[in-house]
Amino acid sequence: MIGNDLVDLRQAAIESNWKRKGYLAKICTPEEQRFVLEAPKPDEMLWLLWTMKEAACKIVQRKTGTRSYEPLNFCCGLLNIEQTKASGTVSYFTDSFLVKSELKNTFIHSVAVSEMKDFKQLHLQYLQPDTAYKAAFNNLNSLYHLTGTLSGIPELTHQVTGQKHAVSISHHGDYLAIIYSDSLLLAD
Repeated sequence: MIGNDLVDLRQAAIESNWKRKGYLAKICTPEEQRFVLEAPKPDEMLWLLWTMKEAACKIVQRKTGTRSYEPLNFCCGLLNIEQTKASGTVSYFTDSFLVKSELKNTFIHSVAVSEMKDFKQLHLQYLQPDTAYKAAFNNLNSLYHLTGTLSGIPELTHQVTGQKHAVSISHHGDYLAIIYSDSLLLAD
């Protein structure tokens, strides 16, 4: 299973006042709040943690078939942050996910997997965030066809074998990311 999330930092600055009273406590554990408040760039730290949680949440939602909003149950840890990259873990009750993140000046993008080996089988495609993104993806990828279920869950089908492959889509502001896997074992 795979999940991804991204935040357009310019859009987030317009849409969200995370410094208002009680906001951090609603989405971050006490340790995560400390990470944010002690970070040299608190805005980036908050959105890094948020994308990590959301990427892991997409795996859980696909696995359980249930959509819910429970950011405090997704706990970020073991953060390793370098200039434009970050990695860490997200735990959700008994599940644990590995996360790698890309830190850009204008966006943060995180990808979550269940096992380290899963990262080797992933492909990333950035596209324009418009309603024609599926057609754009399909035009660029002759081996795969991207569609969606009636409930809005993305589906990726291999054009030759007809097998379903794991896929996760995220969009915010000026960005859209599609992450998909060559492995059949990652797909439901």
